[in-house]
Amino acid sequence: MDKTLTLSDLTHLAREAESVAFGGGGLQRKPMAAACALASSDIEPMRLVSFLGGPETDLLIGAAKVRHLSFAFVGFDAYGLAPNFRRARESGQLEVVEYSEATLLTAFDAAARRLPFLPTRFALGTAITRTATSPFREFECPVSGETLLAVPALAPGLAILHVNLADRAGNALIHGDTYGDLLLARASAKTVLTAERIVDELPRHSKDLPDSVGLRSTFLSRLWVDGVVECPGGGGMTAVFPERAIDLEAVLSFQRQALDADWLARFARAGAQ
Repeated sequence: MDKTLTLSDLTHLAREAESVAFGGGGLQRKPMAAACALASSDIEPMRLVSFLGGPETDLLIGAAKVRHLSFAFVGFDAYGLAPNFRRARESGQLEVVEYSEATLLTAFDAAARRLPFLPTRFALGTAITRTATSPFREFECPVSGETLLAVPALAPGLAILHVNLADRAGNALIHGDTYGDLLLARASAKTVLTAERIVDELPRHSKDLPDSVGLRSTFLSRLWVDGVVECPGGGGMTAVFPERAIDLEAVLSFQRQALDADWLARFARAGAQ
């Protein structure tokens, strides 16, 4: 079974998807090559889902490729705000649905379980339940009688995750924090991985991995994966443990210049190559 694709194939899948979601978290293991490919394509503005959005989300907003955003966070972690996201939010030009981290994971969980919603206590009494676009509903639990929050399932049409290592069948290893990626893969209609490296067969035991990662690696089964693209350095400026740390100089350069449309277009074209 060979599920290898190209970035061009991935762009075609994104064009057909009802919505697109990116994995990783903030400045960690973001599918930057995939985001650059979408930003530099002729794809129509999409519905985007960002659990912990970073430069990939800001790039697509700045490139006018996002018409609707469901998110829990968009920013550059300790290094400040995301300039295009901030401008879009302050101007009111972007339609959004805001989640907390816990409620967005609950929405993915409901979709992964093929349920219409899941109940939670998270976010009760908070402002995100009272916005005009809020999808949440309070209800009385038929068992305990307490007030709970119903979080509707959120099933992206296409999830794009960046992984450390994958095989041609779509099995993958993620070193370090997986964030919401495993739930996202199960919740989405299709999942495509961009991988630092593709091998014929993954290591079968943690002892076959370097000591620095063997005990901190998570396996993602091919059962949840529809395609895999080999993208060495595909995380861009973001950290990919343990190979690369955050490229702080590139992060700060992006923040300074991302509101310049011409600069952003050149950035996207270079990152998609």
